[in-house]
This record gives sequence, structure tokens and C-alpha cells, in this order.
Amino acid sequence: MVTAFVVSIALAGCSLQSQVSALESLNIIFFKIGRADSIVLSNGDQTIVINKGEEEDGEEIVEYLEEEGIESIDYLIITHFDKDHVGGADTVLNEVDVQNVLVPDYESDSTDYLEFVTAMEEAGLTATVLTETLEFSTESASFTVYPPETDAYESENDYSLVVSVEHGENRFLFAGDAEEARLEEVMNQTEGEYTLLKVPHHGRLAANSETFFETVNPEYAIITSSDKNTEEEVVSALEELGTTIYLTREGNIQVSSNGNSIQVVQ
Repeated sequence: MVTAFVVSIALAGCSLQSQVSALESLNIIFFKIGRADSIVLSNGDQTIVINKGEEEDGEEIVEYLEEEGIESIDYLIITHFDKDHVGGADTVLNEVDVQNVLVPDYESDSTDYLEFVTAMEEAGLTATVLTETLEFSTESASFTVYPPETDAYESENDYSLVVSVEHGENRFLFAGDAEEARLEEVMNQTEGEYTLLKVPHHGRLAANSETFFETVNPEYAIITSSDKNTEEEVVSALEELGTTIYLTREGNIQVSSNGNSIQVVQ
């Protein structure tokens, strides 16, 4: 009886391993666009885009989508309305078919934001303004988008939407520009450790950054940065955890997940 039980557990384990191995790959690119964010996630024929960099970055991202044969974006997620996150969105909305747009619950009076709003209107789109956690799935990945929990913050960065992605055994966290107040919320909103972290706010250290890193405990971390960044303290804190760190200023970063492990190429 014991032998049969052990065999059945082993077979179940093999079955689970086979299911994970059969997952459609999740491919992610982090663009080298200076101290700005734009990330494209592809899973089968579905595409999710998180942020669009600055105004001048829009065309580069459109060109990448065209080169990859991507004709439609299933979800465009704008974490917040700083120019280095929303600036290129109008260009993409004007040139690429976008199905859904997710934004935080606040407005801005900046030129980049107003151009984004105009492009949305011209595309006949209405953004989904997140006030509650939203979940959706692609072919083999599940996405959870966490909104800010407070109506007003001292820093606009703390309005950042935070995106968690699960693909088989791999977990990815995209933390926008979250600063101290938002990081505290994120630690309560999310659970467990992550395979890869998009480091918040281009590697700027917040009072609770080290606690956040210890909670997330990423194997890999991506910092979207330019030559003007000073992220030494953040790099040091992550290195103490054994995290492998990549900086976008050194080139585009491509990540591929098969559900069991990930490969990072720069």
C-alpha cells in the first residue's frame, strides 16, 4: 500500500510537471528608453503593454510591435500619468489597435496626459478606471492589477497601478513608480515571493524599500534607468538578497518564461 501511494504521488508530480512544461511561453521585453517605462508582454497571440515611455518613445514601441507581427494590444496598462509612463501612449493609440485601457483613479493637467485623453477619444475608447483589484487571464498567464488604496497622496507616483503576473511556477511584479506609501499597500495587497521584480521608481530608494525587497525576495530585478540614475543603495540592498540585477540603460532586456524557469537576455 505504501509503495502504491508513493507511485501515485510520483505520477501526479510528473503530470503537474508536464502541464507546466506544456505552457505557452510568456515573453517580456523591457525597452532601453532612458529613465522611462515601457514593457511588452506576449503570451500566445495575446499582448499586454505596461506604460509607453515618453513622447519620443512611442514610435520605437510601434516599430517593435510591427516587427513582431503584433497588430493588436489586448490590454494597455498606464500605471500613472507621469510623462515617462504615458508620454508615448497617444502615438501607440493612433497607430495600433488597442482593446482595453486600464488607468488609476486620478487625472492630470499635463500635456502628455491631455494628448493621451484626446487619442483615447479619437480611438473611440473609454479607459477602465481601477478602484478595485482587477484579474484577467491570457492563454497561460494570469494577471492581477492592484489599484492604489487611498484617494490622495503627496506624490503622484503613489497612484501607481501595480501588476502581478503568474505563469506556471514563475511570478512577476511590475511596481510602477511606487514610493513609500504605495509600497506599504503593495506589501499588503500581494502575497509570497516573486521570480522577477520591475523595481519601482527607477531604482530610487524609499524608506521601506529594503523591507519591500525582503518581502518580494526576487531572483531577478529590472531597473529602468538612464546614465543619470543613482540607484547604488537599491542595487546593494538587492545584491544582499542574492538578486541578479539588470539595468535597461545597458540595452533592451528580453525575458522568456516556460512556466518552470526564466531566461534573461540583454
